[in-house]
Amino acid sequence: MTLEYDASWLRELQPAPRMDDDDGCPPPLPDEAYAKETAGNVMRFPSGGRAEQSADKPKLRVWSYDDMLALDDPEWLIEGVIAKKSSALLFGKSNAFKTFLSIDMACAVATGSSWQGARAGNPSRVVYVATEGSRGVAKQRIPGWMDAHQVPQDLRRNIVVVPDEVMLDRTEWVDALIEVGRSLPELPTLVLVDIFGASMSGPETVHETATAWVRNVNRIMRELECAVLTVAHTGWADETRARMHTHFWGSFDTRLKAEGDKARLTTVLTVDRHKDADSTGKWGFQLDVVSTPTGGATLVPRLDSDVETAPKAKTPRGSQKPEVALQALSEALIENGRVITGQNYPTRPVVSLAEWKAMCGRHGITSSDKPDALKKAFERASEKLINAGLVRQFDNNVWKVNADV
Repeated sequence: MTLEYDASWLRELQPAPRMDDDDGCPPPLPDEAYAKETAGNVMRFPSGGRAEQSADKPKLRVWSYDDMLALDDPEWLIEGVIAKKSSALLFGKSNAFKTFLSIDMACAVATGSSWQGARAGNPSRVVYVATEGSRGVAKQRIPGWMDAHQVPQDLRRNIVVVPDEVMLDRTEWVDALIEVGRSLPELPTLVLVDIFGASMSGPETVHETATAWVRNVNRIMRELECAVLTVAHTGWADETRARMHTHFWGSFDTRLKAEGDKARLTTVLTVDRHKDADSTGKWGFQLDVVSTPTGGATLVPRLDSDVETAPKAKTPRGSQKPEVALQALSEALIENGRVITGQNYPTRPVVSLAEWKAMCGRHGITSSDKPDALKKAFERASEKLINAGLVRQFDNNVWKVNADV
């Protein structure tokens, strides 16, 4: 039985204004019109229940104490690395081999292989969102991994690539990604987003973008019942965290840090944090050059106990400035890079000196706010990099001699 509470009597609590008072308010409604107007505001009291408004409202779940105790224990997607139905971040500087590590994890999950000795469960579906370098991921890196691990052909089809930017701060893009997951023969257990900076339409340093992005990633995990692994670059001048708004940074259930040595083709992966598990774990990898099915070559991580995993000693701040400037150039090339046709230019993107300098300022190459301080710090650092042969300049444009991995 549902009792209805008529709220129309509330009208009597407000005396009707005199018609000759011009107070800017409309005259009161006639009784019949007022009754119709208030009909939508009737409060309904189901017998024995709490008050419910007739208008639609969110439905919230409530866990009692007994419900809390009965919750399932977290399960690992990759033991000790990524939990099922969780959000994870893999971050590191350029040339830390982040993409190769993420492909290694994604393919292990897809094929049911152990990940460097850690259990990765049964074969399952994986969606790889390649916002950058999608052709290399699809044509070389994934097939090269499959060949190197001698994976049967039927299991190779468990991973699919979305070769486009997907704006995870916009509902319509998230709808489309969820539709991709639901179109697979089974729901995916992992969605991998590579790379973070190209997965949103708004600025990554703005709170509104962060709030929408985090909410939508949670929605993907909930509706597809999967884990989401995101790959990101480190901060401008802070190598201990990814470049992103604090709300992004704090939202991940797991954070993994990659530190690579391009010259030695090695990288170290460290568990930076697990929210709900012991935050330990460190692995050293050698990157092996392997052939692809189409005659190309790629890199595949191999666990190697000879790779040094101890943290390197920190260098003084002053000597880090060329390194900060080089990282800033990588970020500037990602954000503003363009190809210029000409005899003296490379076939890859370049940026202007002004764009590089501005990015150095954003990376904190100097602690001073004075324009002259930025100018001097940039000139010293850029000159060292150019003289060392790491950066090349023509006219007012620059580029890295060795492209980022």
